[in-house]
Amino acid sequence: MNQYETERRLSWLYLFVSIFLGVSILCMAIPYNHWRTTLDVCPGGYFENTNCGCILFGISTFQYFNGGHNSYCLYAMLAPLPVLVYAIVMALFHMYRVCINNIGQYEDEKSTTMEEIEGESIVVSTRTRVSKQNDSVIYCWIPTSSIAAIFAVYTLVHAAIITAGFIKTCTQYRGYLVRELRATGDHASAIHFRLACQAIYDFMDYIQKDAPNSRRGDFINTGLALQLAVIASWAAVAIWFVISACTALRAYRERHVLTCCGN
Repeated sequence: MNQYETERRLSWLYLFVSIFLGVSILCMAIPYNHWRTTLDVCPGGYFENTNCGCILFGISTFQYFNGGHNSYCLYAMLAPLPVLVYAIVMALFHMYRVCINNIGQYEDEKSTTMEEIEGESIVVSTRTRVSKQNDSVIYCWIPTSSIAAIFAVYTLVHAAIITAGFIKTCTQYRGYLVRELRATGDHASAIHFRLACQAIYDFMDYIQKDAPNSRRGDFINTGLALQLAVIASWAAVAIWFVISACTALRAYRERHVLTCCGN
């Protein structure tokens, strides 16, 4: 695979990772904004700012269902922003090189010509390659591969936190739902062990009462939004690892330029 094909694939990979990160941020912002006043019912006085309006890491208490600390949701929404900006810049950069400059398009392409020298026909084979002096991007493969690996781990932590918060709220609301519905026996067992988290969040959308002096407005599909955020986050993790592998392979291919290993 020549440099043109590598950069063409990278442009698509960076584009997709940007889309997935954007979806993750949006799908976290909608339920957080919808539930932050309703779930912010932590015990405390007027001057105690408990900030427990996050839909992630909710806790079932004796009287209310409290949300998790707002820092969880703020992290889920704001942490991907630097990575998103970097991915957009890299996508535009590689698209410019591929679509406008056609950098490396004919690299390693073999051409064969027939020449006649002193009455004899000689086959001459040549390969076209991007000049190492003109294309300084070959020196950036190792840094970009390292950055992609760091962002892969970074988004892995982000996706793990969102997933853990999603499951924690689902698990806690099962117990709250059993108490509110006064379910016993098989009814309680079905809520705890058979209903999917999507169904639990559907119950939450329709039976969770507003906090005093707050109003949620229209109903939303909280479970769907959170699941899309989780799926998009893990998809971004997978793409970052693919980007890291592609750039690392390209750096290995250019090792005779980047290091002394090829000499």
